[in-house]
Amino acid sequence: MRPGQQSDVLKIFAYVAATLVLAAVISPWLYQLGKGLAEVTEDKQTNGAVRFLADAAGRADFPKFFDRALMLSALVLLFPLTAWLRLGRPPGSYRDTPWSLRLPDNVVVVDRGQPLRRNPQGWLQFGTGFILAAGLLLLSGWLMLQAGCFVWRDAAESTRGQPNKFPLEAIDWAKALKKVIPGAVVVALVEELLFRGVLLGIFLRAMRLAPAVASLSFLFAFVHFLQPPPFVRVPDPESSSAGFYLLGQIFSRFANPLELVSSFTVLMAVGVVLAYARVRTASLWLPIGLHFGWVVGVGMFKAATWPVLGLPEATRWFVGPTLREGLLPLSVVMVTGILVHLMTRVPEPPASYRS
Repeated sequence: MRPGQQSDVLKIFAYVAATLVLAAVISPWLYQLGKGLAEVTEDKQTNGAVRFLADAAGRADFPKFFDRALMLSALVLLFPLTAWLRLGRPPGSYRDTPWSLRLPDNVVVVDRGQPLRRNPQGWLQFGTGFILAAGLLLLSGWLMLQAGCFVWRDAAESTRGQPNKFPLEAIDWAKALKKVIPGAVVVALVEELLFRGVLLGIFLRAMRLAPAVASLSFLFAFVHFLQPPPFVRVPDPESSSAGFYLLGQIFSRFANPLELVSSFTVLMAVGVVLAYARVRTASLWLPIGLHFGWVVGVGMFKAATWPVLGLPEATRWFVGPTLREGLLPLSVVMVTGILVHLMTRVPEPPASYRS
């Protein structure tokens, strides 16, 4: 790491750890507050906003309250983090800000570094990234459908004759689009601005390109991996230790080799491709397009299909219950990264020959 900059990276990891601890502390309080609100307003006339919150709190389980506590903790601790990152540092030039980065030698245009810059091909790169990510992902989903790993929601059986054990329902593509698109836009914009726009700049100031991309991608995967195991139950949600119990269940996923290979590795590969796209273009247009395409692809495929139950255990290493898990989705992400490299490659000047 570069002297004087490595502390920023440590502060980022400390911020993540503090966010988890604070969420574990306040989640039982939020649970009691939400359930109390649901009980108090159950038979009373209230305004629309309060009724909406009360109904949502009444339906939610403890993991949902922990998720909201995590978001609230991240927001609350963001302000001291911002001040902490500026402590003891005199104001510098624009090139010394988190928006400045060190590009590979074959991409440098003017000097040793290059900040985020206006991209005249921004919309083209955004559209290309979206089509590339969503297209390859949905193509792989179609192949998995043909292989009998998934079944259409309105079909009684898969292409391989496996019965659909979920209730049959019509596929409403318009409704699925309306549900998926808004969330995908928010996720792609917010996460790319945060991870590839700000945090990547901080990591690149502290270390070389490869370890900076790897470290940030690990952080990206770690944050997205913080989901409780399916059907987890908290014995006493109102206990002050309930949040720490759930946190322990979440971290137990790291001890599961299948979870690490099929899910965490895919998330880290996604982070590497997005960071590499950011570095190759000195712009956020391409990573936003890629991220948007992946989220839309996963969401639309999930809205139209069910995973086929009862497949051999070995199949779970290659295909998970969604397009975000398994070695096959990992290969799709890797192919996408190769295509990103090829389409952003700087052409070499023609060789000169002496007669």
